[in-house]
Amino acid sequence: MGKDSLVQSTTKGKKSAAKKKTAKKKAVKAKAAPKAKAAAKAKAAPKAKAAAKAKATPKPKPAAKAAHAPKKIAVSVKDLLKKKFPVWKPEKLYSVASDKGDAKDFTAPPFVSGPEAEQKRIKELLLKKYDLAEIKAAGEKAAAEKAAAEKAAAEKAAAEKAAEPEISVSYEPPDSDDTIPSDPMEKGMKYLAAALAVLIVLVIGSSMVNQGKFYIHSTDGALEISQGRFAPMGEELLISLPGVQAPEKAKDIYSKTDVYPIIFNYYVEKADTFLKVPGLPDFEGIKKYLNKAMAYKTTPDSADAVYSRLNNIDLMILLYKADVAASKPTLSDLKEAKGFLSEASRLDLNGAKLDLIHEKMDDVDKKIASLKAEQKAATSPAPAPPVETKSPAPAAPAPHAKPHG
Repeated sequence: MGKDSLVQSTTKGKKSAAKKKTAKKKAVKAKAAPKAKAAAKAKAAPKAKAAAKAKATPKPKPAAKAAHAPKKIAVSVKDLLKKKFPVWKPEKLYSVASDKGDAKDFTAPPFVSGPEAEQKRIKELLLKKYDLAEIKAAGEKAAAEKAAAEKAAAEKAAAEKAAEPEISVSYEPPDSDDTIPSDPMEKGMKYLAAALAVLIVLVIGSSMVNQGKFYIHSTDGALEISQGRFAPMGEELLISLPGVQAPEKAKDIYSKTDVYPIIFNYYVEKADTFLKVPGLPDFEGIKKYLNKAMAYKTTPDSADAVYSRLNNIDLMILLYKADVAASKPTLSDLKEAKGFLSEASRLDLNGAKLDLIHEKMDDVDKKIASLKAEQKAATSPAPAPPVETKSPAPAAPAPHAKPHG
């Protein structure tokens, strides 16, 4: 009963909806008819002559009266809530017909592709049968071997521990901060700092090695010596020695012991040239080149030779100054001469030269003593002449006394 009533209600609804649509269409036509008529009259007004000749236009048919709309039946909310709507199903379901021509030549793709040996191996693996008992036995065997290995390792560790002397270690429990897990960022920064430190050490080491390399080039009658920079690569000019010949055995890279003697000998020879100049030698120029040569000494013998020459020059200069000052007959000049001789005695000299200095100092001391004595004698007053003493005159005889009487 419910289904029949529902079908009837739906069919009635469809019919009423169709009637409403037709009624609306007729009403629209009825309204449009008088508008079209008025428009036709308005257009025909200015053209009255042409309209008279033309055939009379047919009058439009009156619009049909709009059909009365059916009365709406009010439906309560309760009936709407209880109303049931069945699921619509088509009478015949759609299905795709199979193409017999396609299925005729169909062949399944191969299960395994590749070379024949590979296909055979894969098929054997796929068709291989496994026995759970064998798997279980293999697992037990592996577990037994692992246990035996662990037992052997434990026995070995126990034996080594028994062989070692017992050491008692006491320690305090860690602080609460030690339980905090390490930060991975901090660990990464530590690794980065360590890598940077290693890199710096490598750069410094390579720079020191490069600084120990020397290069010799002959250009325009001079010998140019270059030294490696304090860097992994590069070089810079160290010194140019005019008139010096390159060593007989040429090398690509020279060491410090190869180059420094060349520079040392060059400065010593320059100092010797001042001795060949006529007149009094330029001792200051000699000392200047000898001090430059000292910066490139490589052996103790070469250093001792330069020190000896410097001492001899200083001794000669001081003795000359002392002799000049001692030749002046003043106490201040003699004291200055003694100061020069005292300074010369502090040089690194042998016994004969020290004896000579001491003799000169004794002569100066004697001169100073004699000069002081002369000055003292000159400043002391002259002795007074001796005073003549006269003997006293004899006393007059006393008068005789009167006799007592």
